[in-house]
Amino acid sequence: MVSPGRSLAVALVGAFVLAASAAPAAAQADDEAQKKAAAEAAFRRGKELVDTNPPAACDAFKQSMQLDPQYGTQYNLALCYEKIGRLASAWGELTELAARDTNAARRADAGKRARALEPRLVRLLIVIQEKVPGLVVMRDDSDVTAFMGVATPVDPGMSKLSAKAPGYKPWSIDVTIAGEGSTITVDVPPLEKAPEPPPPPPDGGKDVFRQTPPPPVVDADPGKGRRRLGLILGGVGVAGLGAGIVFGLGAQGAFADADAECGGDVGDCRGDTEAAQDDVDSASSKALLANIGFGIGAAALVGGAVLYLTAPEAAEKAMIAPTVGDDGAGVVVRGRF
Repeated sequence: MVSPGRSLAVALVGAFVLAASAAPAAAQADDEAQKKAAAEAAFRRGKELVDTNPPAACDAFKQSMQLDPQYGTQYNLALCYEKIGRLASAWGELTELAARDTNAARRADAGKRARALEPRLVRLLIVIQEKVPGLVVMRDDSDVTAFMGVATPVDPGMSKLSAKAPGYKPWSIDVTIAGEGSTITVDVPPLEKAPEPPPPPPDGGKDVFRQTPPPPVVDADPGKGRRRLGLILGGVGVAGLGAGIVFGLGAQGAFADADAECGGDVGDCRGDTEAAQDDVDSASSKALLANIGFGIGAAALVGGAVLYLTAPEAAEKAMIAPTVGDDGAGVVVRGRF
């Protein structure tokens, strides 16, 4: 016995499955309906334009056929093609209708019109003088290799014929197709052999001869930078010592001013004590700056001297000179290595 709850669940699942399967079908039916509506609109536009603008009418009938192929539309398209001089296209559509149309009267009329057009068709006969492996013959953008040697009905106008094959130079020609009832014959000449590609290099594409890289650049004076830095530090040292001297002299002058303010003895000041204290403070500050200047100057001067004196010397070019003496002749090689 199945419980009511289980029956309800099964029913809900079944309804969901039916709804899910019905949704794509409904969408597809809606899409088909839209295509049919667009096809009908294009067909009616073609009927309206067939007398005033036949080329536009043919385009409308062709669009309708692409959206919703119908024998009636195909019949109107064939008549439109005949109207604008595209006899081969009209003959092809009418021949198909004569074999497949379900409307007996229209089928018979299509056959009658196709037979009437046949003597008026322009045919293109492409003859291959020498067939080579891989040959492909194109008429404009269509591959017509399979139609070689067959007089094929074509619409009049300008066409470009081309032929190509692996290992051969391509060939092409512009052809004017015109003259009702005529056959245009085009001979495709033997294709010229393409030049042979150069053989690959013996080492598989790698350079047989490799260029020797240039020798590394040797600095003729490797100590130049070090000596320059030593000179800079030496200059800083001299400047520091100069500043120390200046501040040292200033400190001595300030102490002398303090003695004068105190009556000759700072330790037992009997004059302007406040002014003397200011001179003492100024002398202390200048003495501190003098010490700093002497310290930095001395360190920089010593460091600069060390850098300058220990820098590598510039290499000298070797000189070869002949010598002649009592004991014989020879050469002398001079230089620093």
